[in-house]
Formats: sequence, structure tokens, C-alpha cells
Amino acid sequence: MPQETILTTIGAKLLSIPFRLARRPFIPPGKALILHPCCLSQVMLATPLLSVLSAAFPNTRFDWAVSEWARPAVAKNPQITELIPTGDLGLAFMSVNELLGVVDQLRQGDYDTCLIPGRSSLLSWVAWQARIPQRIGLASGGRGFAQTLVAPRRTGQQHAADIYLSLAEACGVDLPPGERPPMAFYPADDDRTAVTQRLIDDLDWLGDVPLVVMHPGGGAGSVYEDPRKRWPSERFVLLANHLVRQHKARVLLVGSAHDQELSAAIAGMTSQRCANWTGRITLGELGALAEMANLYVGNDTGPTHIAAAVGCPTLAIFGPSNPAISAPYSPAEDRVVTLWRGGEERPFTWQEGVTVSEVIKAADALLRRKP
Repeated sequence: MPQETILTTIGAKLLSIPFRLARRPFIPPGKALILHPCCLSQVMLATPLLSVLSAAFPNTRFDWAVSEWARPAVAKNPQITELIPTGDLGLAFMSVNELLGVVDQLRQGDYDTCLIPGRSSLLSWVAWQARIPQRIGLASGGRGFAQTLVAPRRTGQQHAADIYLSLAEACGVDLPPGERPPMAFYPADDDRTAVTQRLIDDLDWLGDVPLVVMHPGGGAGSVYEDPRKRWPSERFVLLANHLVRQHKARVLLVGSAHDQELSAAIAGMTSQRCANWTGRITLGELGALAEMANLYVGNDTGPTHIAAAVGCPTLAIFGPSNPAISAPYSPAEDRVVTLWRGGEERPFTWQEGVTVSEVIKAADALLRRKP
């Protein structure tokens, strides 16, 4: 399917006119679908919305239409009854026939409500074609043209999770001032058992020294790959050396199969041996690992959001992206630290980005904080 362009946006604005005239008040849902397929970090940032809606409507069944790529983010979430597959990467990357197949599956689901957190004409069209009578979402630039109920518009720069939570406001759910529901991630018990055993077998780790998990990669192999998001590997080496020397930490490198070469290079340059599970750990196991770790250090990527969601002291290093929009969303600000030295006035380079000394200072503070 083609990506959205200026022409499709203009067309969506024109198509939205009859839908705006037909908008009606909110009806509490009986069976609701969250249509938010991609990507891993954005699905994680929508989990606070699910938590709020589940609490407000305890008798409602919630399903989630999600891509295979982002599926682990909500695979074990107890507030979801069923996950509806939307291809490997999401609806925008499907053929017409595949897309119509998803529409037909959603139509057979007999949903009375569809919640669309993202800004997308395509998702709005899919919910409309699936004949879901109540469609709640954003209407920025006409992209939510088929919505029957529009979320309150947020002005100024807003975090993605706050924008998603505006759908709860459209449903009549009032959040107390200052309340920030956290992201949620639920590792399986099998993942916890497997990780615990591997830590003993591979690292001989029994909790006697700090365990630091480092994810130096991220985004590789995806359609949204951006190498600039990765903090330079030599800086990870210097950080690992410091943590071993200063805190006697056990450092464990993780990542997907696409990150194996990067992690191997880092492990080969550290002064002390680092364990390396890159390419040999699932996202569920990563969540279980983060539950036990004393510190997680990673780039602007989905696994960093998972670490923050399970309560691990998390240090997120951002490059070209603005963390005010997409940083891990957590009410425990002392447990999640985001570092960024970017800006939009000139092209981003790591030469002017987050330094080793800044990361060391933040990592030391997180490791020394009391649980």
C-alpha cells in the first residue's frame, strides 16, 4: 500500500466532511478493538491507554490489532482477550488483497467500538470498511477522516502517550491532574524461569554484584532503520569498562540478530569480559531480564521501553529523535533517565550528541539509588 502523501491528506480532509456532520455521542463499548499495529515503541506507549480504559470499562472486552513485529509488546497483557494479526510490519506494508483480508477479519469480529491512537487515514479507512459503528481517534490534518468521535486536540508539543490518552478523554474518562499511568509489559513465567537459569549458568550471577544490561543496537532490519539512533559503539565500551571498574558490575549485551556484529565488536573491545546474549534472547525474556537487572542502558528503540515498563532503572540515550515526544513513559522519573543533546537547528551528529561522561554520571546515580 502507498504511504500517505499530500494528495491523500487533502482527499482525507474532503472525505471527512460527511463523517463530521454525522458524529454522535460516546456509547460505552461492549467489545472494543484497539487498532494500533506498529511499531514496538509506539505500541508500548499506547499501553497506558489500555490500562485506563480497562479500569473505566471493566465489563468491556478489548482486542488489539497488531503487527508481528510489535506483537511481543502486548502478547501477555491480561487486559487483552485476542490479538488480531496485521502482517509483519503493519497495514501500510500489506498488499491490497492482504489488507482486504484484515478488513474482513475485523468485520467478522463484530466490534462495536474501534480505538485508533495513531494519526492515519489508512487505519481510519480500515475501521470504517470493517463496519465498526463507533470509531474513536485523532483527526489531525484530516487523517482520521472516518472517525465518529474525535479525541480532544492537544496543542503544542505533546508526548505520544499523552496524545494516545486523549482517546480516554473522548470516552468520558477523566484522569486526575498529574496522573501518569505507566506503560505495561508482562513477561511470561517461562521467560522468567529461563532467564534466571541462564544468568546462573552463563554469568554465574547470583545477585551479589550489580547486573547491567546494555542494548547497543536497535532498529536494524526494520523499515524504520536509522543508524543515527545508535550511540557509538566505542562509547558503550568506555561505559562498560567504567561500570565494571567502579561498581564491579556484570555487563550483559543484548539485542536482535541484526545487532550481533555490533555487540561482538563491543565485547571484543572491553577490558573485562562481557556476556553476550545478542540474537539469543526474545523480547519476553528481555522483559524478564530487566525485572532482575540493576540497570538497563539502551538507545531510542522498543526494548528500552520494555525495560522501563517492568520497573528496571533505565537509561535511554536519544540521538536525532526528540524524547519529549517518544521517550519511555514512566511516572517514576527517578528510575527512568533520558539523555539527549539534539535539536532541529542543524543536522544531528553524535559528535555533538550525548557524551560518555554524561552517561557515566547518570548510570552511577541510577546504580547508587536505593531500591
